Amino acid sequence: MNWHMIIYGLIVVVLKSVGVTLFLLYFPQILNTSNHGFNSTSSYGTVCPQNWDFHQRRCFFLSTSELSWNKSRDDCASKGSTLAIVDTPEKLEYLQHIADAEKYFIGLTYQSAEKKWRWINNSVFNGNITHQNQNFNCVTIGLTKTFDAALCDVSYRWICEKNPE
Repeated sequence: MNWHMIIYGLIVVVLKSVGVTLFLLYFPQILNTSNHGFNSTSSYGTVCPQNWDFHQRRCFFLSTSELSWNKSRDDCASKGSTLAIVDTPEKLEYLQHIADAEKYFIGLTYQSAEKKWRWINNSVFNGNITHQNQNFNCVTIGLTKTFDAALCDVSYRWICEKNPE
C-alpha cells in the first residue's frame, strides 16, 4: 500500500473540510456587509431595513419593547413609517401569526366626535372591535384573532408599516 497516497488523500480531505467550514461561517457575514444594513426580502429588488419583515409589498416592524399608543405612533414616525393599517384579511392573518401571544398596537383609534373608528390614514374602519368601552379608544391585535379595543395610555408592543426602500 502506498502511504504517500494515503497521506496526500488525508491532507486534501482536511483542507476541504476547513475550507467548507470557513465558507459556511463567513459567507453569511460577507453577504450582510455588502447590503449596507438592509435585508433583501424579495426577488423583485425590494428591501426592508434590518429587523423588518416583508409581506405583500410592505415592510413591517414589530417592537420588542412597550409604549403607549401615542409614543408608539411617534416611534413609527421616527422610522419613516406609520402604525400598521390592517385593512385586508390576509394582512390581519399574517400579523396575527407573527404577533403570536403578544398584543400589539396598530394604527386604529376611535374618533369620539364622529363616533367612528378610523385608521391612522383617516380612512374609516368598517369591521368589528371587541372589548369596546368608553375609555378604550385604541386597538391591538395579537393574542386573539380579533381587533381588540384597549386603553391608549397602557403600554403595549406596536407594529410599524411602510413601503420598501
